[in-house]
Amino acid sequence: MNKNYYLGLDIGTNSVGWAVTDENYNLCRFRGKDMWGIRLFESAEPASDRRLKRSGRRRLRRRNQRIKLLQEIFAKEISNIDETFFIRLNESKLHMDDKSVKEKHPLFIDEAYNDVHYYGEYPTIYHLRKELIVNEEPHDARLVYLAIHHILKTRGHFLIEGNLGEAKDFNIVFDKLCYALKEDLGWENNAENAKEQIKNILTDKNKVKSDKVKEIKECLNTNDSILSKTEIKRQNIITDIIFKLIVGNKGDIEKLFALEKKSLTKGSFSFAESNYEEDVRPDMEAEIPNFIHIIDLIKGVYDWRALVEILQGEDYISNAKVSQYEKHKNNLKNIKKLIHENFGREVYKSLFVDNNNKSYSGYIGAANKNCKKITVKKNSKDDFFKELRKKLEEIEEDGYGYVMAQELLEAEKIEDILPLQRSKSNGVIPNQIHKAELVKILDNATKYMPFLNEKDSDGISNKEKIISIFEFRIPYFIGPLSDRHRKQGSHNWMVRKDGENGRIYPWNIKKIVDYNKSNEAFIQRMTNKCTYLVGEDVLPKNSLLYSKYMVLNELNNLKIRGNKVSVKIKQNLYNDLFKNRAKVTGKMVLEYLKKDLPDLQKEDLSGFDSDFHTSLKSYMDFKKQIFPEGLDKSETQNMVEDIIRWITIYGDDSKMIKRVIEKEYPDKLTEEQLKKVCRFRYSGWGNFSKKFLKGIEGTDVDTGETFNLISAMWQTNENLMQLLSGRFTFTEEIERENNKVTEKIEKISYEELVDTMYVSPITKRAIWQTIQISEEIKKVIGCPPEKIFVEMARGGGEKGNRTVSRKKTLAELYKSCKADVRYLAEKLNEFEDRDLNSMKLYLYFTQLGKCMYTGEAIDLDELMKKNSRWDRDHIYPQSKIKDDSIDNLVLVNKTVNSHKSNDILDGEIQNKMVGYWKSLLEKGFISKKKYDRLTRKGEFSEEELAGFISRQIVETRQSSKAVAELLKRINEDAEIVYVKAALASNFRKKPLNMLKSRRLNDYHHGKDAYLNIVVGNVYNAKFTSNPIHWFKRNKNTNYSLNKIFNFDIKRGDKVIWEKCTEDEDGIGHGGTIDRVREIMGQDNLLYTEYTFCGKGEIFNANPISKDNKNINISLKSGLDPRKYGGYNGAGTSYFAQIEFDGKKGERVKNIIGVPIYIANQLSHNRKAFEDYCKEVKGFKNVKILVPKIKKNTLMLIDGFPMRIRGENERDLAFRGGIQLILDTENMETLRVIEKYLEKSKGDKEHRINEKLDKISHESINKLYDALLEKLSGIYAKRPANPVSTLRKNREKIIDLKEGLYDKVILVNEVVNLLRCDSENKANLSFVGGSKLAGSMAVNKNTVGKSKVEIINQSVTGLFENRKEI
Repeated sequence: MNKNYYLGLDIGTNSVGWAVTDENYNLCRFRGKDMWGIRLFESAEPASDRRLKRSGRRRLRRRNQRIKLLQEIFAKEISNIDETFFIRLNESKLHMDDKSVKEKHPLFIDEAYNDVHYYGEYPTIYHLRKELIVNEEPHDARLVYLAIHHILKTRGHFLIEGNLGEAKDFNIVFDKLCYALKEDLGWENNAENAKEQIKNILTDKNKVKSDKVKEIKECLNTNDSILSKTEIKRQNIITDIIFKLIVGNKGDIEKLFALEKKSLTKGSFSFAESNYEEDVRPDMEAEIPNFIHIIDLIKGVYDWRALVEILQGEDYISNAKVSQYEKHKNNLKNIKKLIHENFGREVYKSLFVDNNNKSYSGYIGAANKNCKKITVKKNSKDDFFKELRKKLEEIEEDGYGYVMAQELLEAEKIEDILPLQRSKSNGVIPNQIHKAELVKILDNATKYMPFLNEKDSDGISNKEKIISIFEFRIPYFIGPLSDRHRKQGSHNWMVRKDGENGRIYPWNIKKIVDYNKSNEAFIQRMTNKCTYLVGEDVLPKNSLLYSKYMVLNELNNLKIRGNKVSVKIKQNLYNDLFKNRAKVTGKMVLEYLKKDLPDLQKEDLSGFDSDFHTSLKSYMDFKKQIFPEGLDKSETQNMVEDIIRWITIYGDDSKMIKRVIEKEYPDKLTEEQLKKVCRFRYSGWGNFSKKFLKGIEGTDVDTGETFNLISAMWQTNENLMQLLSGRFTFTEEIERENNKVTEKIEKISYEELVDTMYVSPITKRAIWQTIQISEEIKKVIGCPPEKIFVEMARGGGEKGNRTVSRKKTLAELYKSCKADVRYLAEKLNEFEDRDLNSMKLYLYFTQLGKCMYTGEAIDLDELMKKNSRWDRDHIYPQSKIKDDSIDNLVLVNKTVNSHKSNDILDGEIQNKMVGYWKSLLEKGFISKKKYDRLTRKGEFSEEELAGFISRQIVETRQSSKAVAELLKRINEDAEIVYVKAALASNFRKKPLNMLKSRRLNDYHHGKDAYLNIVVGNVYNAKFTSNPIHWFKRNKNTNYSLNKIFNFDIKRGDKVIWEKCTEDEDGIGHGGTIDRVREIMGQDNLLYTEYTFCGKGEIFNANPISKDNKNINISLKSGLDPRKYGGYNGAGTSYFAQIEFDGKKGERVKNIIGVPIYIANQLSHNRKAFEDYCKEVKGFKNVKILVPKIKKNTLMLIDGFPMRIRGENERDLAFRGGIQLILDTENMETLRVIEKYLEKSKGDKEHRINEKLDKISHESINKLYDALLEKLSGIYAKRPANPVSTLRKNREKIIDLKEGLYDKVILVNEVVNLLRCDSENKANLSFVGGSKLAGSMAVNKNTVGKSKVEIINQSVTGLFENRKEI
């Protein structure tokens, strides 16, 4: 085999395509197989999902631990009066026959006092808590325990630091919010003077929410004399949204932070939504990390308002809850009487007896059944109150209780009716509220329960222990307390003090744990590593140095009339604006520059969005509030950088921040300065280290000057990517630096290579599969590849579809347009949204029906004809930049276009049309970027032209770099070539003319890998890996990015590409492309899947009722699921083949699932699975034949290949193991169907246009017959094959003349049956079949009697073996 070979890789989130070729793009062969293929695998679960579940488990476990410790403290005292109290309490949920103490009542069993007496005296736990607070007389120890038990169980949140007074102080939470809004959003108002007024409005119980917002806006009048109208409008938007959120209404977050529409998963929400903490906030933290602290501060004021409403002026929460109880009781009594007297028994029953979403039972989540209280599904309170309001409004003036009904309606308006004891609003109660009650109860109890004052050997009393249990939270910098599994690589970094090996309790943790050393270990874990320098810690995002880099990286793109500003102007802007403004807007920059350039217009500025996104926030914080004399001294800068780092690490923990500053910089800051510093909030980490920005020196190859990166960014106008390009030697220096610290790879393993990488779990799985593939290929050929071509998909899979309707956007623009556009608006209505996918048509409407170069009116009817005189033109020519976006396209007269030079627009055209272009920009029909390109003056600079080339071939995404660097370390002599997805995609269209269909099969991944070799090698040979060097050597060469394959390309004597000739449709023929097209037409790719053992959820985490027939797992060990409910759907780890005695004594073979919880036991109990088969499954004389068959294993069942996926009691679930192959014509039909369904999103009203959509009855009929042939041929033995139903109805389908849409849907459903993914079912109801036809479930007994072969495949599929079982 030829030792010089190329390896192409197409790396996705759940697939890796690969191809191996020689230098002439012929596929290499091994054992009669062409070496290209696909490897499929399931995407790894995001770390955030696992973290959420883990946090929930920990929270419950720690709550149970608090209760156990409390029981230990009370055990002796309570056993003196009731020996079985804790036993009964812990067994309270058990049926009588399962209890060790056969008592009906779990709490009290005294002759004179039992649970009936207890609940009569204390209807809720808050009644008991209130009694123990106000009454100092002796109480039963069990009552004291129950009250404290409840407080420890629901102890409130820990978001507010300080004492009870601070937790209830409006000024503290509101001041924090105002400060952040002013600094980060530039919110200017008189909030300081209106604070008391705002507080009173927020707490006014008699006002509805919308009125509160309106009144607050009125008392926050913005100073009109200082701000412009635009700025006043922006201030009002901020105020409106903030206070809508605070009062509990929905607020538009995208508007608040001036984000693009639909840029957030949920752009509008209210804090009252039930999924805020679980879904909404985590999504925002991921999507807008720089603003999440503002959301949290707004939530803090919302929580304060909700707390005030709950407390109702009471000192103790229990007093307020008892008042709520009484109010609810009285409201309910009056409402019931009103309904019964006015509407009779039936209506009363539907509201208060029946259990439905409009009933009282649905509102409270409980109902009475056979004189027993049962839990029912809790519905939205709006459903019940809507029905109740309707009935109350129907009561007439002369009806019973009219006045009372009106009062209740008023109370319902302000949400002051039927308050619930348990509600989501309880989550706003801070721990200080509960602690005040706990301390008061303990103070009273110590007077009659002396054991609470007893002290242990360390001098700690039981009372102090209980308070410490309540207060205790494991400090985040301490981490998990158990170090039992540290040697196995568990995430544990806690350090004990020397000699302290005892058990850790809340009251002795500081005695046992070394806080300082644990904290140091925590900091090391927290800090990410630099993207470019191996092993270097990254800087905080808000560090002085990193902030400077961020600002310069954005500022260095600023242009005036298409040309970069001078270094001097750039530096002045930095010093005068960025160092003095929290947020720099485009308007500020314009006004500043107009001092020297008075005729400068807004449209003359480019290179940034309307405002700058970066700022020197941390610099301004310290300059204004801590060091007004300046931050020039290096000693001061170092201290500030350390403080910013600690604030980033410790977040809201002001005590820890203060402690570490005082320890490291004693006497450097005053108490007042410390207080201010601890209020600063910085979050997030940058991508680069201090050494990367300041410690690496590169040379400008043109001038010989040497800089570090941050100095280069200050003294030039280059951004980071430009500095890392070929004009400077930074890249070589970085590589040299990394070589010093990078160890040679001795062992290929996941732990050694992938586990420690700073990429997502999803990316890690793809990287590991890639390494395994490359290693196997290296083993087959005997040496590393000469070149490796890498393309990596963007995270999140395929690029999303456009969600904003073009037609709707245009209609709105026309509506706001002052010019007469009635004709255009009428014409627009004649087209459907999808018609505007035609670029020509869309450009026509955005250009207001005029030629962009002459202003001549365009005839719409002529435009739609095939040989129209109107055509698209690229503003920046295709020969120089591959950009087919809307911002680079215009619709113009072909005659004018043909006279346009191969560069920027002619000055004569610009002078004539600039006014028209400007009007289109102002009206929103074109973007600022498009306007800048149209008005661009002067020729392209060498740097720009080289940059256009770089954009085509230089990869900047860090995930791609991480893969490439790892592959380079493993294959030191190989050249790694990045290939951008667009290169292969464009080549597929033209000149290759072989578009892919993702719906057909998964082979496109392997074919893309092959094209990555072809296209990547051509571009690499043409421009090298350094386009700037190439351009400097070849700047006078006539080249065209758009026609690169139309020329011979050589490197030395080696022919890289033989030119092709394009026909009139732009399709290439002749030369190398014919060979490439022939290979791309083959469908002999190897197909393998990642096989694995399940390690996820042990079972479906949602408990089910005891009456559910599918229940098979108990809630806890020893609890009968038929009594207590339990779980179903035990998670399967893998499968096993067993043999056992059948019902008639015969020996039966079967494949059954091995549950995850059983697989986990096998390490310490080798008979766990055998016992499971006997005891749970009821099999006799079990013999294990094949102990492990992994999920996704390829199996032949009676000759048909399938992959085993899952099971239920009766069946095994499979999915297809054959990739669908169709001829070129039918594949193209399927591709256009795929395209149409993406656009229509399943909407039948989205009519098929046979001409535009290229879908016809004839093409669909041919595809239908081709699919029938597949189902009758290679798929004939497919389980649940519905071919007879489809064949029987063939004539009905073929003759269906009107229902083209129905045909398309049916054919698309049939394709599901032939694919290899989990969607292997089809809705065939249209032809009289099942809605779930073709589900690949095979009876276990059938499998046991079938011929079964297991095919074990290597990662590439180049090696395999078969075993009959």
